[in-house]
Amino acid sequence: MSDGHRCRRCRVDRAERHGAHGFGHTVKELARAWRAEFDRRFRPMGLSDTSWVVIWLLSEHGTLPQGRVAELLGVEGPTLVRLLDRMEKEGWVRRQPSETDRRVKLVALTDQARPVYDAMLDIGFALRDELMDGIPEEHVVIAHAVMLRLLDKLDALGSQDGGEAGCEPCRPETTD
Repeated sequence: MSDGHRCRRCRVDRAERHGAHGFGHTVKELARAWRAEFDRRFRPMGLSDTSWVVIWLLSEHGTLPQGRVAELLGVEGPTLVRLLDRMEKEGWVRRQPSETDRRVKLVALTDQARPVYDAMLDIGFALRDELMDGIPEEHVVIAHAVMLRLLDKLDALGSQDGGEAGCEPCRPETTD
């Protein structure tokens, strides 16, 4: 049943991972490979593997507290500070103190970064179209629905031990 295709990184025959067996590994492998291809395509623009994510986050969410950016990236504060220092020197972001809490630094995109974001979208959509070529749309819709359902279940598991459930817009409003 093997199509002879072996994963270059782990040397496991992908056909041996059919069905639910190896699903988690395949999801992780796909996410890593997809991001690596984004990184490769964004490198000529002078973007590192994390700087393009910062530009995307700030474009999508607007100005954010520096701590929230670190949380969304899944990095520690000092790691983010070094990245933002570089991005500030390159003219893509600016940091400013919060008007309401002087302990908080807000991170915002500069006007210079806006065209970079537009180019990133073009590259991202082109990559998505390349990858989805030849795959029926209904298969993609089903795969996406399954992934969203799994994310919901993982969010629910995280909320059982005190973690936050869902992304910020999805969290239920609380009234105290």
